Amino acid sequence: MDEQALHSNQQAFITDGSISNNTKFESNNDKSQLSSENQIFLDEVLEGLNKPQKSLPCKYFYDEKGSQLFEDICELDEYYVTRTELALLEDIKKELAEMIGSRSTIIEPGAGAGIKIQTLLNALDSPELYVPMDISEDFLFYSAQIIQDKFPHIDILPIQGDFTQPVKWLGKNDSENKVVFFPGSTIGNFDKKSATDFLINLGDMIGENGSIIIGVDLIKDTNILENAYNDDSGKTEAFNKNLLARINQQLDGNFDLSQFKHEAIFNHQEERIEMHLISQQEQSVEINSEKFDFSKHETIHTENSHKYSVDSFLALAADANLKSKKIWTDEQQLFSIHYLVQS
Repeated sequence: MDEQALHSNQQAFITDGSISNNTKFESNNDKSQLSSENQIFLDEVLEGLNKPQKSLPCKYFYDEKGSQLFEDICELDEYYVTRTELALLEDIKKELAEMIGSRSTIIEPGAGAGIKIQTLLNALDSPELYVPMDISEDFLFYSAQIIQDKFPHIDILPIQGDFTQPVKWLGKNDSENKVVFFPGSTIGNFDKKSATDFLINLGDMIGENGSIIIGVDLIKDTNILENAYNDDSGKTEAFNKNLLARINQQLDGNFDLSQFKHEAIFNHQEERIEMHLISQQEQSVEINSEKFDFSKHETIHTENSHKYSVDSFLALAADANLKSKKIWTDEQQLFSIHYLVQS
């Protein structure tokens, strides 16, 4: 750790009831905290698998291995989302910088590898602070250090935690020009009510004078959609099954990964891609001594990725008291980027 590469600050966030004030890119977790996190993980897994339609929370995809697998997926030919959004960001970066203005604070929930934010940070006029947030601690701090090395003039405040929970800004030197950057169409992982609640939380975070830049995947040809989530290389299958591997490793589970098959389908009625893991035989699985029976072809629903039209997303934003200042789409109408402010 090169302390000279880091900037101290007096900012803090509160999320999910606990304050996080990181001035170093270091982990402060102890065994009791990790045990507490695993207990929450266990509770949510048991709750999901006890439902008539078994399910698992998709936020737990993103341990260090899962985060790396997702970055691999983003480079696949079938997965149009990342390259389309990156190209669109490159085209509009100057316009975005003009709309944002100078001395901004950029907050990125679910920051991942921090690839897209670099396009924006390079274009901005004297940004003051970048706040990456992610559930995967190791990946978060690794990525934050890379960003700090590339942008030594910007304060970096990495926050580890569940960004789907309400987040409020604490501390002094509160910036009036707060911008939430939420690319990748991660908003599609939420059901409509949860998406509205999440956007309301973002609106509270930015305040009256802030803004939200959000990437939204558009409804398109079913083959394009399904191919993006059923790649020939098997990366998405590995990503999906890694959730079972985490349960085995962290929650004393005994899933046989070879007895589950990945499948992603487009649900036309719900306008969403659904990812499932399909049991290949009648079998039983134990997790922390609790037993779950699976019939042959029974599925675990692991993720949704809702797709929107421009109009349907604007209606969703309006329900969260947000309005659009500008919308950009690529030439093929695959993807959209929205600049939102408080209504």
